[in-house]
Amino acid sequence: MAPNPGRTRMVNKTLAALLAIRVEQLAQAYGDLGAFQKKAGISPGTYYILIRGDGNPTLDTIEMIAKGLGMSVWDLLGLDTAIVKSAVAEHGIDLDAIEAANKARAKAFAKLDGQRVQGKKAVAAKLSGLKKA
Repeated sequence: MAPNPGRTRMVNKTLAALLAIRVEQLAQAYGDLGAFQKKAGISPGTYYILIRGDGNPTLDTIEMIAKGLGMSVWDLLGLDTAIVKSAVAEHGIDLDAIEAANKARAKAFAKLDGQRVQGKKAVAAKLSGLKKA
């Protein structure tokens, strides 16, 4: 029988507790809480939810916080990157290849966004020229 979804189900929130400890440690080391929250890309409300261990942040949120702070997700969680790479390599996963693919993907999307902006400008210029005529 599948567990009941929602709050009635008891969940071991180890990851939430770990994230709470690390976010609070990093904020204290940063010194200025407001500046830390801004750099991490989180609101004061989100910060307090996270440090209480009450939150259920998405992977995107965790990655956004790590990127904002200029660190890897592993560093954010307090894990040694070399150990993580070794552990996942045992399962045939190459983190360096994943990172390279993500960077290439981000670069391609940035290029597409640039082309889209240029296209919009060209259309706006044409429309402006037609209105004058």
